[in-house]
Amino acid sequence: MLIQFFKQPFPYFQKKWQIVVLVALCIFTVLTIVQFFAATQITLYLFVLFVGGFTAVSTICSAIVVYIFPILFKRFFDKKRWTKGKYFAFAFILTLTISVANTLYDCFLAARVFHVEVSFFICLYKDFLSTSLIGIIPTTFGYFWIKNQGLHSDLQEKEDQNRKLISRVQKKGVSDEKIITLSGNTKDSLTLFPRELLYIESSGNYIQVYYQINEQISQKTLRATLQQMEELLNDYPYIVRCHRAFLVNIYQIEKIKGFKLWLKSTETEIPISKTYKKQMEHSGYSSQI
Repeated sequence: MLIQFFKQPFPYFQKKWQIVVLVALCIFTVLTIVQFFAATQITLYLFVLFVGGFTAVSTICSAIVVYIFPILFKRFFDKKRWTKGKYFAFAFILTLTISVANTLYDCFLAARVFHVEVSFFICLYKDFLSTSLIGIIPTTFGYFWIKNQGLHSDLQEKEDQNRKLISRVQKKGVSDEKIITLSGNTKDSLTLFPRELLYIESSGNYIQVYYQINEQISQKTLRATLQQMEELLNDYPYIVRCHRAFLVNIYQIEKIKGFKLWLKSTETEIPISKTYKKQMEHSGYSSQI
């Protein structure tokens, strides 16, 4: 059950600066409260060094993880394959990064301000433990906050889809065609007319649906298999499988050369396997191309 939970898709954080601000506010608030209830009062200078310094270090680390890491590790931070497991892994990476930076700052304060020697590894252990305890707050809050933003975004997207569908239904030539909804293993879905489909590509546990509305090509990622899409589109013989990883709309095919095909509206080169090419020719699809 836990593995399935971590594999579930999760909204990617749209406004990265909000994550940085959330971490900074949380660190500053907790450290200020700790100092307020401390047994001994500290001077303004030490308050700035302690609270301000650790807040600044945490903010810089958060900005690096949020903005730089996605550039360095594009595969992990792929928005289309962002899951709950990756979110919590991201929170752990953020915590570890801040812990290491805090330890370095801790050692700097000990040596330059208090003139005492401390063990780096003991400081790292203490800083990681304290950062992890504090990090529970923004991690939990961020989880429900981002989830709520994702639900709101999905609702707006569905409302936008409905408005576009109503507009398209009213147009001559599509009003007599059935509307279909493509969905997979999550609540994510795509509603459109079958003839608007260009092709569907499978990639691991996900599919990318490419479609054209009013001469504009769009793409939607769903957590589903190509087999599921094939079953959903079974009533539409012009949507055929040409490869183990591709379904295509034969009305959109512009040319076939060897074991490759090209669509009218896109320059994407789509492969054709020997097995499915024979099936297409045998079923008479080649005569419609």
